Amino acid sequence: MSEKKLLLIAGYGGHAGYTYSIAWYLNKLGFNNNTILVARGYEFLAGKFENFGEVEYLFLPRKPGEPLYKGLHRWINAFIQSTRSVLKSKPRAVFASGSNFSIPPSLVSKILLKTPVYTLETIERFTTKSRAVDILVKTGAKVFLHWEEQLELFPRGIVSGPVYEPRIYEPRNQGYILVTTGTLGYKELFDTISQLGLENIVLQTGDVDPEPYKKKHPSWTVFQYTSDIHKWIAGADIVIAHQGGATTSTARFAYGKPVIIVYNPRVSLGASKKDVEIYAEKIKAVFLDKPDPRLLRRAIDEVEKTSLNYENGALFIAKKLLEHLEK
Repeated sequence: MSEKKLLLIAGYGGHAGYTYSIAWYLNKLGFNNNTILVARGYEFLAGKFENFGEVEYLFLPRKPGEPLYKGLHRWINAFIQSTRSVLKSKPRAVFASGSNFSIPPSLVSKILLKTPVYTLETIERFTTKSRAVDILVKTGAKVFLHWEEQLELFPRGIVSGPVYEPRIYEPRNQGYILVTTGTLGYKELFDTISQLGLENIVLQTGDVDPEPYKKKHPSWTVFQYTSDIHKWIAGADIVIAHQGGATTSTARFAYGKPVIIVYNPRVSLGASKKDVEIYAEKIKAVFLDKPDPRLLRRAIDEVEKTSLNYENGALFIAKKLLEHLEK
């Protein structure tokens, strides 16, 4: 099987989390002959993938919240780079984790090499489809789904079960609250947390400037990015995040942590508020539709501390990809 190669399109943010989970299980099953694509500007993610295959960087065609026209030159570059990468690696199958980053290498693989493409809907979608996933499915990709309910979106989808990053540390409670909102960040939420007088906060700010929070709260641990968010999830008493299921599902399913989800309207291409409410109910998390200090304080005091047990759908997907290579 060693000569047969997979192309894993990780991208960035939560999409990279899905790809990491599948690469992790492929490794456990004895397969590491992967080319893994990561978005330029997010090179810190290489540490997650370096043991699972060859990491390459491609242009991100459209940045979060950016108008389409501003990224036209990056779309062109992404297709050019994708062509080079695909012709070099000649994958036998492609796993595309979603987002606009997945589109150029997926389409190039399908058009030039007739390579089968598999994709994954995001875990928090129930009433609306992800745009990129919908495009990939309409161009012939097979789609994996986390929940039976998502068959309403993609009737021909394959239900894998919820995909989340596997546990790599033992859970422990070290007395801090982890506030993490991925790549985009959520300044309004950070400012609200800043008002609550909490001393022991670990804050991951993403694209938001961390310096004001470092200066105002010397007792906090503040950083922009990390390739090892698991370390901070494992030690947290509570995890606070915005919508986007990779971190929240890992916190709930892999580590059994209480989770508070605060809806962020700036995630313009993300799941609808209704979708996120349904998702929060599925994973028994607290849902807040805005970062209100009174409601957030109450949520911290009352969040449910029970754990959930779901078999990781990433193992199912990894086995399906290897079955395809064996045919």
